[in-house]
Amino acid sequence: ISIPVAIVAGIGRSARNGILIKGGEYLETSAKISAVAVDKTGTLTEGRPVLTDIVVLDPKANRSEVLRWAAAAEAGSEHPLAGPILDTAREEGVAPEGVPDSVTPVVGKGIVVEVDGKRVLIGNIPLLEQYGIEGSAGADSAADELAAAGNTPMIVAVDETVLGVIGVADTIRVDAPEMIRRLHASGVEKVVMLTGDTRLVAEAIGEAVGIDEIHASLLPEDKLDAVARLQREGHTVAMVGDGVNDAPALATADIGVAMGAAGSAVAVETADIALMGDNLLKLPEAIRLARRTVSVMRQNIWIALITVVVLLVGVFAGGVTMAVGMLVHEGSVLIVIFNAMRLLRNTHLDGGTRKDTARDT
Repeated sequence: ISIPVAIVAGIGRSARNGILIKGGEYLETSAKISAVAVDKTGTLTEGRPVLTDIVVLDPKANRSEVLRWAAAAEAGSEHPLAGPILDTAREEGVAPEGVPDSVTPVVGKGIVVEVDGKRVLIGNIPLLEQYGIEGSAGADSAADELAAAGNTPMIVAVDETVLGVIGVADTIRVDAPEMIRRLHASGVEKVVMLTGDTRLVAEAIGEAVGIDEIHASLLPEDKLDAVARLQREGHTVAMVGDGVNDAPALATADIGVAMGAAGSAVAVETADIALMGDNLLKLPEAIRLARRTVSVMRQNIWIALITVVVLLVGVFAGGVTMAVGMLVHEGSVLIVIFNAMRLLRNTHLDGGTRKDTARDT
């Protein structure tokens, strides 16, 4: 009973806090976490990007034309970055009336579509290079400026001409820096960002929130490799993500953590722990609770062992009757249960100092 009662109390306490742990083994593994890998979009950021800039590069084009072609390319797309482009196009009266004639996604680079007999590309520099479009030098410079400011740049080209660059930004979650501070306070050695965004954008976000290590321009399989690399370094790794692209890394990590409220169904299903809300501070709370639970489990084991030793000594010394033995044994069981019930008390981690308060409900 020493271990099960602690696990049940720990899982119950986490569930009351909006942290769904899918089994005792995941609770025990969470207590060993030494490295946390986090996705950027939708995890460190709000996941609700807005269009911030339209840089016109072609002298024959204007702002509305760049926006119109970008919206035409993104029409019908469910990608998170398509939303702000289409919303702005509707606000400015240049929204497309239909969807592209054909759409060719290029993994990690962007998309290529056919609209009104023209080929439209929207993506990054490698996409332009792949299709042999010249004039990428100016686009590269404009994209770097936007990325350095924390915006995701998307280059718009029609046929062989680069029209401009669109910048889209996502707001950093207000609790992201505090989450990282609390992770370190709870004993996590390294917090790593894994993102498909460009390095300049990732570095701007990473510097703002205090990330230890950044890996940018990653495909889903690259995120998986990054998690495996951390494991080879000897870390017990938790991967935090919210999208379909994060599912392989979530499955590979020792503990997969999904942002339940904003996360995709695939991410929540793949993960071992689901945070049922948008509060990032639930992550360090889950790790701290897991460590407290394992600590209580060890205490309970010692209580049980000491009780057995005392009873054995008493039996051999001739001073313990069956009635006394049963009384002492049942007393130790009650002690173990009450010790585990301490996990049901409210606890908060603030700068590494634990504060306990009685829970009203």
